[in-house]
Amino acid sequence: MIFQLIYTCALANDVTCKDLESIAQTSRASNARKNITGILLCNEGSALQVLEGDRDTVLSLYQKIEADPRTSNPLVLIKRMTENREFPDWSMGYKRGGKTDAAFKLSMDTFSEAMPDTISPEVGTIGRTFARVSGLN
Repeated sequence: MIFQLIYTCALANDVTCKDLESIAQTSRASNARKNITGILLCNEGSALQVLEGDRDTVLSLYQKIEADPRTSNPLVLIKRMTENREFPDWSMGYKRGGKTDAAFKLSMDTFSEAMPDTISPEVGTIGRTFARVSGLN
């Protein structure tokens, strides 16, 4: 069984795309060592993250995220045990919406490209809701 935590939060106004890319790169290395997988979706100052792994390890990481001054108003959407990882090959997938050609253009039409083919209905619904609420449609 795998523990899964899904949360959303606001990002501090001074967090740049470069900061997010640096966070994702650091997270990949750290998460791989801790056997944590997941995805981070960001758009217009909002983030949605799925973390998967050992329950205590994921909860410890989430406590650090809650205390990080680059985030505010974290809200846990789901804490659950699941039989399979949603992101088994991703130590931290990272996608951001944006208006530049350099950004992965995350929209309702391209949202499925950010998610694995075998996503659970719960994670798919939360992801689509995040995309809709954060103006990706």
